[in-house]
Amino acid sequence: MFHIAPILLEIVLVAGILWSYFNFGFAAVTFLVIALYGAYTAGATQWRMKFRRAMNAQDTEANSRAIDSLLNFETVKYFGNEEHEARRYDLSMARYEKASIKTWISLAILNAGQAFFFAIGLTIAMLMSGYAVHAGQMTIGDFVMINALMIQLYMPLNFIGAVYRDIKQGLIDVEEMFALLEVDTEIRDKPGAPDLHAGRGEIVFDNVSFAYDPRQPVLTDVSFEAKPGELIAIV
Repeated sequence: MFHIAPILLEIVLVAGILWSYFNFGFAAVTFLVIALYGAYTAGATQWRMKFRRAMNAQDTEANSRAIDSLLNFETVKYFGNEEHEARRYDLSMARYEKASIKTWISLAILNAGQAFFFAIGLTIAMLMSGYAVHAGQMTIGDFVMINALMIQLYMPLNFIGAVYRDIKQGLIDVEEMFALLEVDTEIRDKPGAPDLHAGRGEIVFDNVSFAYDPRQPVLTDVSFEAKPGELIAIV
């Protein structure tokens, strides 16, 4: 409401001014530039989404390997696999780097194409107004006015393109979360199953002993009760 609507209104007003003060040709060029700009932005944004997906996938893989090796650092140290884990992580980061470079190159192509289409429209409008000035149909002031109006449109158009790109990119970034939300649960209640009403239970340890190795006992005759509502801490 506060960004897109004013931009669209500005575009309509600029086209209306060019049409009413000069001729339909300038308004037609303006609308043509906007149409080409929008079509290219939508197409190029959709094209570069595959690079964003690949970058996200590699980022997830690298983070998973890093977290896995850190959580199981004792096992890694026991088997002396530090270099192996480092190589796996480095390989994932190298893939992420390549995917990230492709993402930024595609963004540069998108921005360059947007600037190209706008430059074509601005050039056509300037040639038309320059010819009209040469023919005595327009003044130098009209020429400057048309140039200023066309250049003023570039920033709003660029902002619309950025908003559209960010929305699409954001949707790609949360695809994994959407996929997770769509996973069916493995355990479900039977149709018509009543609600479970848990009673006030308690936990009792009565002379509990335990050891991984009989030579090193962990628990020796431990006894305690955890009644409902109590918090029991074992230090």
